[in-house]
Amino acid sequence: MSQQHPPLPPVGSTADLLEALSRLDSAVEDIIAHGPDTWSRLEEQDKLRAVAEMERSRKKLTVADAAFLQSHQAALPVGTQRQARAVSRILTMTVRDARSRIAAWSRIAERPDPWSADPAAPHADHMPQVAALVAEGGLDAEGVEKADRQIRALPADVQADVTRAADGPIADLGRKQGPDVLDALRTFLLDLVGVDEPYTEKDHQRMRSFTLGRQGADGMTPVRGTLTPELAASMQRLMADYARTGDLIADTDGADGTDNTTVDDRTPEQRRHDALAAAVHAGYGRGRALTPGRGATTIVAVMPVEQLVNRTGTALTDVGTHVPATTLLNDASTVETYLQILDVEGRTLIFGRSRRLANLDQYLALVGEEGISSAPGSDAAPAHCHVHHIDGWSHGGATDLDNLTLVSPGMHAQVDDSRGQADRWWTVAAPRGTGRRVHWIPPSTVDPKRRPVHNDHPTTRRHPGDVRRRQFRETDTPP
Repeated sequence: MSQQHPPLPPVGSTADLLEALSRLDSAVEDIIAHGPDTWSRLEEQDKLRAVAEMERSRKKLTVADAAFLQSHQAALPVGTQRQARAVSRILTMTVRDARSRIAAWSRIAERPDPWSADPAAPHADHMPQVAALVAEGGLDAEGVEKADRQIRALPADVQADVTRAADGPIADLGRKQGPDVLDALRTFLLDLVGVDEPYTEKDHQRMRSFTLGRQGADGMTPVRGTLTPELAASMQRLMADYARTGDLIADTDGADGTDNTTVDDRTPEQRRHDALAAAVHAGYGRGRALTPGRGATTIVAVMPVEQLVNRTGTALTDVGTHVPATTLLNDASTVETYLQILDVEGRTLIFGRSRRLANLDQYLALVGEEGISSAPGSDAAPAHCHVHHIDGWSHGGATDLDNLTLVSPGMHAQVDDSRGQADRWWTVAAPRGTGRRVHWIPPSTVDPKRRPVHNDHPTTRRHPGDVRRRQFRETDTPP
């Protein structure tokens, strides 16, 4: 006689849910019981794998949070802010964290939309591929909220289209580049659905403002305001040139020949204040007391040739600010600008002036052809980058444009120009026809197979040179 087995409980058993939560609490208590001494006795690789597994488990619980909120929706008040306050009380967390949970719920839960043509279909906000990334432990509620915030900042009439088009690319970015990259999605999202920047130069002029507040009892005066893109670009250039550690501090040699080097203990905010003060007091421009660090101009911008002809859209500057094309092409503008035009294959067609390539011009060309640090995962604008020899200069690499790339200072320090140390980054010129300028070879500790990687940060989406190369890679034909 065959043994009778008890029937399996149905999927979604409430008893199983409560039992699983009890096991979870016990497991967490067990993990906590192992203090730093136990962790320190793990081999380094085992330690890293263990903490990565713990973090994946923590992120996966975002799915459970969404399930709870979906089940509790009828008891929540109307309005995001009121919901956040209610959830913060229920879960005894900050309102900020509650907003993240609610934003994640709106994107990863298959909640039906009773007002749609198909009431059983998931809500238009649902992003199934982002939800899959969360379910595998690759993104948490805060990461989902970053993407949600960027989508909801767009015009309402394009949000549904952007959600559908951006679901896969956002999940791919989060998986490859990490959650912080999702803070810089605006132009990436607009390009996905072919929508131009909705704010015009006229809008910028209407919204510009700058106000000095009332001087306080401590003698300090607050400021507030909103800067136009071109003024913001000029200010960013000033900060790139004069707000770094050690800038505007004079080192002096003592009479006895000793080096009286001043230690710069200013905060970044204080350095920016001092840069602005120096510019106001001394002047900022060619031939004045403070001159641009790259030696040529206040604003460096780049655009494709069709944008020059049509006078539409925005152009990206070397400090990462978008400026309307009409502003840059306005003959009456008083803004000192150096404009580069790229042809249909992403090559330099016109510089702001006709001149031979020199150190400055090579930098300006790299602004157009790369527009950002080429190092994987970096969003450093050109003004904050070093110009790096792909084939090391000390090992025979030429100072030619094809052998140069923009690199963020932090990554530059990690590059092995000799290509002899497998535990450091290498750079290799990408072969023609690959649609790349440079291959980055990761350390063996990052990828034992050392497969080439590239910078696919979303801010590259509107860099004309990168756009051309991406179109070439995707179509195998010139754009």
